[in-house]
Amino acid sequence: MKSGFEIHKIQPGSPAHRTGIRAGERLVKINGYAFHDILDYFYLSAGERVILELQSASGKTRKVPLNKRYDEEPGLEFAIPTIGPLLRCRNRCVFCFIDQQPPGLRPSLYEKDDDYRLSFFHGNYITLSNLGPKDLRRIIRKKVSPLYISIHATDPQVRCGMMNNPAAGRIMEQLKELAAGGIQVHGQVVVCPGHNDGAVLWNTVEELSALYPALKTLALVPVGLTGHRRGLAELSPVNTSGAREVVEYCGGFQQRMLARAGTPFVYLADEFYLLAGAPIPPHEHYGAYEQLENGVGLSRLFLNEMEEWAQDGLPDRISPQELSIATGRSAEFLLRRLADELREAAGLRVHLYALPNRFWGGNVTVSGLLTGSDLIAGLHGRKLGQMVLISRDMLKEGTRLFLDGLTLEEVSGAVGAEVIPIGSLQELKGILQRTGRSDNRMQGKKKGSRSA
Repeated sequence: MKSGFEIHKIQPGSPAHRTGIRAGERLVKINGYAFHDILDYFYLSAGERVILELQSASGKTRKVPLNKRYDEEPGLEFAIPTIGPLLRCRNRCVFCFIDQQPPGLRPSLYEKDDDYRLSFFHGNYITLSNLGPKDLRRIIRKKVSPLYISIHATDPQVRCGMMNNPAAGRIMEQLKELAAGGIQVHGQVVVCPGHNDGAVLWNTVEELSALYPALKTLALVPVGLTGHRRGLAELSPVNTSGAREVVEYCGGFQQRMLARAGTPFVYLADEFYLLAGAPIPPHEHYGAYEQLENGVGLSRLFLNEMEEWAQDGLPDRISPQELSIATGRSAEFLLRRLADELREAAGLRVHLYALPNRFWGGNVTVSGLLTGSDLIAGLHGRKLGQMVLISRDMLKEGTRLFLDGLTLEEVSGAVGAEVIPIGSLQELKGILQRTGRSDNRMQGKKKGSRSA
């Protein structure tokens, strides 16, 4: 009878790799103890000398000692990130983005996890609605902190209604228990007009602020609605007046929290400021930028980079070239400034294209959700130059794949120019300098051939 968990992969150069452990073997025990998930795995294997009990496909067992640094990972990878069964989402949230996706995407994009272990290890937002008292006690006992929790409303009736789950109403009770147990939390509220905005939102922010510093930050994010909401609840996007109301209220609340606790506590996704036509707060406002995954402070980081760019600038001698920048519509105002800076470089011609999101539709305007097909459709027939610069956020992390499954190479071929993902302005500067040097070398070769 098989026991334990099958090893999917061995990380090259890891302690496990040095011992000759093979993919396909099953890890049964660690230091003589059975384990149940990734938490047990990391806690039991934290020491400098670890004994792994393995089982082969034929059922034969062996023990392998590992010598490693304290807290160094053994280097084993399993088929699913939690090792044990994944905790699935039991909600049917009215705003769920996964329910708004078109058919035909990668299967992983339709998975609905709601797992506190993935929250701890990867920063995934969870709702706590699928956890019982025993789970909360385990979180506290094992110090699974920080956690990232989607709250949406502290009013039990409102939260249960938004999430279509009668178990969702205990959120304040659960948060207080985690706080008393020493667990730090970062919270999230997806603002849905007509559901949890206005007085409900103000009450949510006020109630949650009483949990500071255990609840360290709270992000407010406007609901994202795609063009694929057939058969789903009627929802409206946050409009300009709604965004201004949120910015105005939170501005006052942040000042009160700064005076009381030295922190704004509540942070707004950049989209609120863009919709409201309000200035992006200064660098100091965002502290350690702990809510970047919610789009909080990304614009400010870009503006910070632009200030450094203005000080350092580009080399005076960039060979004449033409390039394009492709972005979502929400980032157009930021990248317009970058395009102007680039045009000031000698001989550099820049086209800025803020593209509509045809793939998702609705009110989706962020650059990170533009797909390969959006780029192909939006750039068709336009002047592009030698290269098209895009945000690296458009690609699946660690790959050259867009969300719709197209590759960088496929999109480059379709638009007729090299599509280059950029992660920072410093990276862009390096690309321009390399391109300039390459062009200069080519010109030198041509001159040499003529003189010969």
